[in-house]
Amino acid sequence: MPLRLRLHPFSISNTRLEIFIPDTEAVQKIYSNNKHAAYWAQVWPASIGLCHFLYKHPHYIEKRNVVELAAGLGLPGLYAATMAKQVTITDREEQAVACIQQSIMHLQLKNARATKMDWKNAVKTALPDVLLLSDVNYEPEVFEELMRVLEHFLHNKVTIIISTPQRLVAKPFINMLLPYCTQQWNGQVVLNGRETGVSVFV
Repeated sequence: MPLRLRLHPFSISNTRLEIFIPDTEAVQKIYSNNKHAAYWAQVWPASIGLCHFLYKHPHYIEKRNVVELAAGLGLPGLYAATMAKQVTITDREEQAVACIQQSIMHLQLKNARATKMDWKNAVKTALPDVLLLSDVNYEPEVFEELMRVLEHFLHNKVTIIISTPQRLVAKPFINMLLPYCTQQWNGQVVLNGRETGVSVFV
């Protein structure tokens, strides 16, 4: 069943992006038996933090081929498309992909596309120059599998930029990531009146 969508504006410095987000009540009804599956249906502080990082460090994505994994509503990928050569925004949920595609059309981004894909299958795809992820490290039981996927890209010289809220459950995963880290950024994101600490690792 298609979800009702509405446009919501986000400002990243001097760039204003209107993206489609689904109706909250409709999402709750569809995913009443599996709330984890509905995480895609809102913009999280880590995705906004990732956008701010890319604004401050555009050289990572300018004229590059970029892939965003587990994108949800795809805000970082959509923002990256304003600078990158080509952006592929992926999520395992069909509703998420449909929502991202609507945003791509609304923003008239000729260099962006939305594709259904589980991040666990990302190793089977063509290698991008840059891989974006935000707020994917919230389930400790998949940390090792997620790290194996990231190591595949790291070993193939892909630049990975990952953002995460500063929370205790994320610490074991961050500790696995730190040996590969060449840059770290910490900032505060205000969303819906709440301030959240966000870290970005390259």
